[in-house]
Amino acid sequence: MARRQPKQVKPADPLTAFASIEPGLEEALADELMDLGLSVTLLEGGVEFPATFETLCAVHLWSRLAARVTVRLGRFRTSNLEDLARQVRNIPWNQYVWPHQKLDVGVSSRSSRLRHQGSIERKIAFAIGDALRGPRLPGNRSPREAAKLVLRIVSNDATLSIDASGELLHRRGWKKATAKAPLRENLGAALLRLAEWEPKIPLVDPMCGSGTMPIEAACISLGIAAGAMRSFAYSQWPCFRGLSIPKPSDRPLDLVAPIVAADRDEGAIKATRANGQRARALSRITVLQSDFAHLEPPASRGLVVINPPFGERIGTRPKLIYRHVGQVLRRWSGWRFALLMPSPSLRNALGLPNEVLAKFPHGGLKVVAVTGEVP
Repeated sequence: MARRQPKQVKPADPLTAFASIEPGLEEALADELMDLGLSVTLLEGGVEFPATFETLCAVHLWSRLAARVTVRLGRFRTSNLEDLARQVRNIPWNQYVWPHQKLDVGVSSRSSRLRHQGSIERKIAFAIGDALRGPRLPGNRSPREAAKLVLRIVSNDATLSIDASGELLHRRGWKKATAKAPLRENLGAALLRLAEWEPKIPLVDPMCGSGTMPIEAACISLGIAAGAMRSFAYSQWPCFRGLSIPKPSDRPLDLVAPIVAADRDEGAIKATRANGQRARALSRITVLQSDFAHLEPPASRGLVVINPPFGERIGTRPKLIYRHVGQVLRRWSGWRFALLMPSPSLRNALGLPNEVLAKFPHGGLKVVAVTGEVP
C-alpha cells in the first residue's frame, strides 16, 4: 500500500510583517529594506512590510539592521476572555503552528478590561489548541522550539503576532568570543550605514573590542549575508512546508578598501580574530594590537568608527576619554569619524565639529551617534 503523503497547507494571503529595531534607528532600517526592494511603512520602533515567503527570506538573510521580525496574524477589539478566545480561534493556526507544538505567549495590556496576564496567556493557549484539534498527519513533526506569540492590547484593541525570527537577528552565529560591553551586530551595522560607509571607503576601528564593526564591514564588502549562518522560526511554519530558504551565495564587490581593526587589549584582538574567522571575513581585515594614539592612517581619507568605553567601564570621567579621542583624531586630517557617546553633552569634549546622527539604546543607556570630519 502506498505511503500516504503529508498534506500541504497552503500559505495564507499576504499578511503584514513588522521588523523591529532600537528606537531612533527606524529610518535607517526603512532605507535598508527599501534597498532590498521592499515596500515599507515607517512606524515607531520599526518598519512594516508585506509578509510573503520571499520577503521574509530577503529580510532575514540580508537585513543587517533588523532586530526581530514578527508577522501580525490578527487585529480585533475584545473586552473579555471568552470573546478573546473566539477571536483567536478564527485565526488559521494550522498555517503557523504544528499540533502539539509548545507555545510561548507574551502579553501586554494597557487601558483594557483584560488585565490578568496569566489568564490571558492560558486562554490563548487553550483557544489555539481547540483550533488545531484533529488527527496528526503522517510525517508532521512538531518543532522542538516553541512558537512565540505576542498579544498587545491597548484600550481593548488587540494585535496578535507570531515571531518569525527565532533568536534575535543580531545573533549572526559568528560572535562566540566577546570583549567588555560588546556592541550588538545590528547596532554596529547601523552606525556604518548612518555614517554612509561604503566598501570603497577605508575603515578603521581603533577600539574594536570583539570586532563587531570591522567584521560587519568585511561581510558587507564580501557580500556575505547577515543570516547566512543561522536558521529562522518562519522556515518551520506549516504554510511554508516544502519551501526551502535559498542558500545565499556571496556577492563580493570589486572595489574595496582597507578595513583595520585595532585595540590595545590582547584579549580583544584574540576575540576579533576568532570572530572574524568564524564569519569567513578575516581575510578582509587587518587586525592590529595597538593603542589608538600609535595608529597611522592607512590612506589619506576614510572613516574612523569608534565605540569608546563609557558607562560603568570608565566610571565618572567620560570627558577625559572623549577629550583624548578628539586629540588623537586631529592627527587624522581629511578623515571622517563616527562614534558613540553616552550623552550629547560630551560633544564639545571632542574639540572637533560634529553633528548628531541618531540617539538609540545601547548597554542600558540612551547613546548618541555623532559624526564629523577632521579638518
